[in-house]
Amino acid sequence: IMTVWNSNSAAEMAIGWGVKDVVIEYSLDGENWSVLADASQFSRAPGQPTYNTYDEIDFGGVAAKFVRFSIQSNWGGMLMSYSLSEVQFFMIPAQARSPEPVSGSVDVLPNALVTWRAGREAAQHTLYTSPDMDAVADGSAPSVSLSTNSLDLGSLDLNLDETYYWRVDEVNEAEAVSVWAGPVWSLSTPSALIVDDFENYSNISPNRPFQAWLDGFGYSSDEFFPAAYGGNGTGAGIGHDIWSLSSPYYDGDIMETGSTIAGSSQSMPFYYTNSGGAASETQRVFTVPQDWTAGDVKTLSIAFQGQAGNTGTLYVIINNVKIPYAHDPGDIAQSAWQAWNIDLSTVTTDLQSVTKMAIGVDGSTASGMVLIDDITLHAKPGELITPVDPGSGDLVALYAFEGNMNDTSGNGHHGVVVGVGGTQVISDPTRGQVLSLPGGDDQYVEIGAVGISGTMTRTIACWAKAADTAITDWSLIFGFTGKTVEDGSGGNGSHFNLGSLGGPGGIGAHCWGWEETMVSDEEGLNWHHYAMTYDGTAIAYFLDGMPMDSDPANSNVQDISTSGDRVHIGSRVTQTSSFPGNVDDATIYNRVLSAEEILWVAGRTTPIDKPF
Repeated sequence: IMTVWNSNSAAEMAIGWGVKDVVIEYSLDGENWSVLADASQFSRAPGQPTYNTYDEIDFGGVAAKFVRFSIQSNWGGMLMSYSLSEVQFFMIPAQARSPEPVSGSVDVLPNALVTWRAGREAAQHTLYTSPDMDAVADGSAPSVSLSTNSLDLGSLDLNLDETYYWRVDEVNEAEAVSVWAGPVWSLSTPSALIVDDFENYSNISPNRPFQAWLDGFGYSSDEFFPAAYGGNGTGAGIGHDIWSLSSPYYDGDIMETGSTIAGSSQSMPFYYTNSGGAASETQRVFTVPQDWTAGDVKTLSIAFQGQAGNTGTLYVIINNVKIPYAHDPGDIAQSAWQAWNIDLSTVTTDLQSVTKMAIGVDGSTASGMVLIDDITLHAKPGELITPVDPGSGDLVALYAFEGNMNDTSGNGHHGVVVGVGGTQVISDPTRGQVLSLPGGDDQYVEIGAVGISGTMTRTIACWAKAADTAITDWSLIFGFTGKTVEDGSGGNGSHFNLGSLGGPGGIGAHCWGWEETMVSDEEGLNWHHYAMTYDGTAIAYFLDGMPMDSDPANSNVQDISTSGDRVHIGSRVTQTSSFPGNVDDATIYNRVLSAEEILWVAGRTTPIDKPF
C-alpha cells in the first residue's frame, strides 16, 4: 500500500500545485520499469489544516524495490510547478528479517534454535551457513531447505569458538520473483560450554547449592521442594555452614566468594569426611539430559582448589562411569586453583545423553574441603604443563636461607639484615629453614643491585607465608623497589614486586600503578609459591606454579622503565611498614621463565593439566 498526501498549502485551491495526473512505475532493479495499472490520478488536497482525504494505492502484491512518479499535470493547470506533502509505503517484506538471535550475537550454543520472520508468500526457506562470509553472500555455502522459519543448529554440526555467517532466502516458485535473497547475518559460538559455573547459587531456596549438588546432609521440604531429601548417605557437605553459631561462616555466604578462578564471583565448597571405607560424593542430576558432543566437544574441564591438610583422591562420575584423578593425588592439598581436564573420548557412556555427574573423594579416612568452580566443555583436547628445570645459567640470585642471608647462586648478591626487631632464620615444620620477618617498621633484608633495571626481562619468585591478615597495604615481600639505590622515591612504573596489595587487597603481583591479587589475606596465612615475569612489555604472574594471568592483552602491559636496580625482602623503600611472616627460596632470573619452568621452581615434578 502507498499512501499519498498531496500539496496542502493555504493557496492550494487558488494555485493548485498538487499533482493531478501521474504515471506510477515500479522496478526490481532500478533499470527495468513497469506501469502500475488503475492508478493515474492523485486527489486534490483541501488546503485546510485538517487533511484526512489522502489517497491509498494498492500495488496488489507486485515485486518492487523502486517506485517513481512521472507527473503529467497539476490541479491548477497554470504553473509548471508540482508538489506533494508526504508519501508513505506499508508492506510485508518479501525478504527474511528479524533474526533471533540478532545478528552479531555471541556465545550462541551450537545446538541453539535460530528463527526469523518469514518473507511474504514464502513457501519454503533456503538457509546458507559457513564461517566464510563471502560464500554465504554469493550462495556457494552449504545450504538446507526448510518448510518452517526456524532451525536447530545442532543439525549443522557447528564448532565451538567460531564465527558463522548465515542467510535465509525466501522461495516461492509460483511468484513472479521466485527467490528473495536475504541479508547476511552472523553469530559466534562460545569458546566453551558451561555445565555449571556456580554463579546462580545463594543462601535462599530454591537456589541453595546442596539442592542441586546433592550431599550427605540433604535438605528439608519447603514451598519449592515439597518432598524432603534425606541425603545420599556419604560424608559430603556442600556449601559453607552458615547456620551453626560455632561456624566461622555463621550468617555469611554459603558459597565461597573470597577464592575463585579469574572472572568468577563465587565457587562451591565441597566438604568431605570419609568413614567406614565409603567415599564422600556429591551428585548433580540433570532433569533434561545434556549433550556433551555438541560443538565437537572433546574435553571436560573442572576447576578445583584444595587446601593444606586435605587427603584422599578425587574422582568424577559421568552417568555411571567413574574417572579417577589422573595426576598426583596430592594435588587435592594444593591451595592454588588447578584444572582437571578429562578426555571424553575415553569415557564409555552415552555422552549425547548425560543425566548425572558426581564429584567425589576416595580414601578410607580422607577428609578436607575442596572448592569447585567452572565445569566446562571444550572442543580442544586438553594440554599438559610438564615441569622443566630452568637451570642455573640465567639465575641471578637464590636465597635458600640455610642459616644465613647469602646468595647461593654464586653471584655474591648477599643480603644484609636491616632493623633489630627479629629478622632471622628459623626452622619451619613445612619448609625447613626459612627467613622470619617480624613486621613492624623497617625490618627487612637489603639485597641492593643485581644488574636488572628498567624494562630488562626478569623473573622473581619466592615462597611466603603471612603471620597475620592485618598487613599494612603495599608491604613488600620480595622484589625490586623504588627507582635507584640513591633515589628512594616511587611513581608509576617503579617497583616490581610480590607483596600485600592496597585497593583489591590480598597478596599478589605489583608494580606502581598496577596490581593483581593472587590470594586473599586469609589464604596468605598458608605457604604459597608466588612468581612474576616481565618480558619488556607485559607482566605475567603465577601462584603455586599455576599461571594466573587473567588479562594479558590489556592491563598487564606495563611500562616499568623507571624501575630501579634495588632488591628488598620484607619492605620497600617508599614506606616503613614491613611484611610479617616467613619467606623461603627467593629467586631472581634475568629472563622470562616459561610456565613449565616456573612449575619446576614451585617444586612440582609431575605434569599438571593446563587451564583452558
